[in-house]
Amino acid sequence: MSPAAPGVEPAPPVGILGATSFVGGALLPRLVAAGWRPITVSRGTPAVHPGASHADFGPGPGPSPSPIAHWIALCPIWVLPEHGARLEAAGAKRVVALSSTSQFTKRASSDASERRTASALAAAERVVLDWAARSGIAVTILRPTLIYDGLHDRNIAMISRWIRRWGFFPVVGAARGLRQPVHVDDVAAACVAALTAASAGAAYDLSGGEALPYRRMVERVFEALGQPARIVSLPGWLVRLAVPLLRALPRYRHVTTAMFDRMDDDLVFDHAAAVRDLGFSPRPFVLPSAPPAAHP
Repeated sequence: MSPAAPGVEPAPPVGILGATSFVGGALLPRLVAAGWRPITVSRGTPAVHPGASHADFGPGPGPSPSPIAHWIALCPIWVLPEHGARLEAAGAKRVVALSSTSQFTKRASSDASERRTASALAAAERVVLDWAARSGIAVTILRPTLIYDGLHDRNIAMISRWIRRWGFFPVVGAARGLRQPVHVDDVAAACVAALTAASAGAAYDLSGGEALPYRRMVERVFEALGQPARIVSLPGWLVRLAVPLLRALPRYRHVTTAMFDRMDDDLVFDHAAAVRDLGFSPRPFVLPSAPPAAHP
């Protein structure tokens, strides 16, 4: 990155853990546009963006590549404590950590792995906040709901791929449970805002700007694809038989029967605190239209 012009203050650095994640792709350009100098810090392949640089993060609490007071952790929050000594050595003063509302929605899941995830999220938040208090570091925790962009995410894009492949989408029951998908760029904007907000020690739920029934959410995907909505209601017993077979396919390995069990449950969260303290302004659930099919 070229040095700042004479008389111009250099952009302040911000370290990014997990920059190659889904949210990282939206965060880096937002940081640069807001006047920050992102430094992606990892042990592997760095994220690439014209305004970002990279620093290796080796094992152990050794010296930091350079003093970095501000950090955003997009890695799983239970991994963050492993980096605590390194962040302290880097001179960290503020850390924004990404968690998830899954710790609430999956706490009583019928799937054991989902219950473990919920427990791990809740425990990790407590550990991170305790570490921050001991270290004198200001930590803000952000808990998004279902993050999407309709193209690269793990949930809405999976629904889109299924519809493209099979021409219908299966649900259980009426599938009327409310959802609040939050766009990845809105999550990235909240991360940037939290770097300078008076939000130390706080945790914020980040939900989307629109609450809609699960069935309607799926209909929106059909509409974006330019296809008639073909939603098939299946009995629960059939789903319980089919899911283990579906999980044998790599792209559906994360699908669980619990996902179908929740289709009639309201999974909504109040983001008023994030609006007040972070200027959070989530958009309604809008998907990019599918490109027209190529002519043979």
